[in-house]
Amino acid sequence: MTSYTTASGKKYRVQYRKPDHSSTTRRGFSTKKEATLFLASVEVSKSRGSYVDPTRSRVTVAEWMDRWLATRSDLRPSTIDRAQGIIRRNIAPDLGGIPLGDLERMTVQEWASWLSETQAPWSVRKIVNTLGGALQMAVDDGRITTNPAARLKLPKVSKVSKTYLTHEQVHDLEEAVEGRGVGYGLVVLVLSYCGLRWGELAGLTVADVDVKRGRLEVRHTMIEINGYLEESTPKDYEERSIPVPAFILLRLEQAIADRKPGDHVFVGQRGGGVLRNRIFRRGFLTAAAAEIGVPGLTPHELRHTCASLAVSAGANVKALQRMLGHASAKETLDTYADLFDSDLDSVAVALNQVAVKVIEVKSKSHDDLENLGTETD
Repeated sequence: MTSYTTASGKKYRVQYRKPDHSSTTRRGFSTKKEATLFLASVEVSKSRGSYVDPTRSRVTVAEWMDRWLATRSDLRPSTIDRAQGIIRRNIAPDLGGIPLGDLERMTVQEWASWLSETQAPWSVRKIVNTLGGALQMAVDDGRITTNPAARLKLPKVSKVSKTYLTHEQVHDLEEAVEGRGVGYGLVVLVLSYCGLRWGELAGLTVADVDVKRGRLEVRHTMIEINGYLEESTPKDYEERSIPVPAFILLRLEQAIADRKPGDHVFVGQRGGGVLRNRIFRRGFLTAAAAEIGVPGLTPHELRHTCASLAVSAGANVKALQRMLGHASAKETLDTYADLFDSDLDSVAVALNQVAVKVIEVKSKSHDDLENLGTETD
């Protein structure tokens, strides 16, 4: 430990060895005690294996976010595109210039609370989770000791009630949409009875319609990146085969007649390109939904409708999971817990019916034995 003089007074400099045995210095301590405590903390962190080289934590949050995202080869292009937007709009402007080693937990908490003033709770969580993922990699890489974005106090996400259409409403909506664009009523039916995500529906080609087996083969999906549509693999990279009700299959067969295997089933009316969600919604669905008394309906709620109709028809959780392309039955239950909750009453009724029959049989058998004993006497 050595001292040196500055314009503001006497300062102290310390020299110590890092875990790799290389020598480094730290200066700027106002008192000898402060310098001594720092040296002691270094030795403790080295013995615990938690030492962090200060030079490695000088990279800024913005620089680290870009580097982190560039390594995420496990993410789909659409997910990377959304993460880039989150970093550009919400993280870099406020935290981007701060070195990793100087980013304090309270700073991140204040930032998250500020976001809550203008962002919906689920948006705040997505933004914070993006930052948290990058900072956790910084911890794993030995640049910081703890993740300042972990275990923050975030706004609770309230459950949004889903809209489920009945069979009658689906067919009313199909007619209302068909009246606004020939062929688009079939879009309503496929979404409502096959449960495709919009990107999967937009990605359907003639070759994906297996008329003989009565199936839709979900092999690819359309995703939007920087305003352009690109073909990708289905969500969770899970290809699946979906059964199609016969009345819809007939409509599909008529729609794709005399078309090439690589042609898309659903296309825009003007340019003939891939049918976009917002074009279908703004141009056809919104007005048609209002006409049948379900204003504000979205294409994704037709997927929810499919789940509801399937459950009411007796589909079990595993079948619904495969149909909708969920990663697990747990995801299906978590997403549609309200549908299965409504089935609890019917389960109780069914159990009661079976139990009553058993009781009646046992009672009749007991009566027969008593009558037999009476006859013997």
